[in-house]
Amino acid sequence: MTVITAGTFPPQFLRDDGRRTATANERLVMNLLSRQGSASRADLARLTGLAPHSITRLVEPLIARGLLYEAIPIAAGVGKPATKLALNGASAFAIGLSVMTDAVSLVLLDLAGNVQATRCEKLADIEISGACRQIRTMIDGVVVAAKRDRSTLVGIGIGVTGYFIGDGARLNPPRLLDPWALVPLDTMLADALGEKVWIDNDGNVAAIGEAMLGHGRTMRDFAYLYFSAGFGGGIISQGLPLRGRHGNAGEFASILPLDWPQPNLEALRLSFQEKGVTFPDLHAMLGAFQANHPAVDVWLERSLPSLNLVASAISATIDPGLIVLGGRLPLALGQRIAERITLTNPERRGYHRPTARIAPSLIHGDAAAIGAATVPLRAAFFDPEQGFTMVSDPGVK
Repeated sequence: MTVITAGTFPPQFLRDDGRRTATANERLVMNLLSRQGSASRADLARLTGLAPHSITRLVEPLIARGLLYEAIPIAAGVGKPATKLALNGASAFAIGLSVMTDAVSLVLLDLAGNVQATRCEKLADIEISGACRQIRTMIDGVVVAAKRDRSTLVGIGIGVTGYFIGDGARLNPPRLLDPWALVPLDTMLADALGEKVWIDNDGNVAAIGEAMLGHGRTMRDFAYLYFSAGFGGGIISQGLPLRGRHGNAGEFASILPLDWPQPNLEALRLSFQEKGVTFPDLHAMLGAFQANHPAVDVWLERSLPSLNLVASAISATIDPGLIVLGGRLPLALGQRIAERITLTNPERRGYHRPTARIAPSLIHGDAAAIGAATVPLRAAFFDPEQGFTMVSDPGVK
């Protein structure tokens, strides 16, 4: 197993053409372009505080390696139009996987943050060897469908539901994923899939995806509430994931007393069942979801005290600018929740403590799979410091 610590990316992770990673200063430029979409050299100089000639020295090698491209300038007034630089999505891609209790979801994400292909299937076999055979077939399918060069694959990010037990990449998932529990997932999955693999829990990777492709483009400090069969989340501080001593920062379900309702989507499925509408699993429920169904009203009434407590605790302890509602949560339901959450915030001398805005995620699709795909790309090209310590490469011993 190879362990990557903060601020490092070993030379053996480079391909022969040197395109697989970027220097710290190059990451600064690429991160800005990821958030901005495109920018001229003058824009980059202004945003970074670097001299124009320094920007030129940074971007020219990135263009030569195919990581950036120069868009055709468009005249918009008097004078010579500025050439815009942008990330070249064709130069690299990553695979993101979300392993859930009822399914496995896959996303192919290119360097520019575009989802090129997706797959979602029920897990045919929860044993890791069988699941990996299914996952390899899914990966082969999306690479072919997206017409991608397999040699430009940076790696595979995997989000698994569960919490870390404080021993490497060993997670403690729900009972339905027993074979994935308390085992070294990083090395096992890297060996089975034959690629570099990053492992994290689903709430963390969803928050990381939001940081790169969603609200994080304008908000550097936020908490992310992850709704799925369970309930959890992640924390982004100064644009980077705050993982905590054991990798479990953002386990917001643990804030709630044992006898309080957990505001998860499995409870919502059971609420539908009480109203005479039966869904075999979350995938079926979300595919036929109606935000104004009476079952949703019942779930909201039961869940709001728990959500109010969690959001109030987050506001008081983390003081984020934003609390994002995401995961597998339908947008319409996220909007209803955002409108109704109430934070504990008494007045003093005519003032209330500044609190976070609450809003649904800006990422549509499988948030954990999309977020998992951003992890290898961020580690290679965007983060000034890699916030992940669990990555395995089957070719590096």
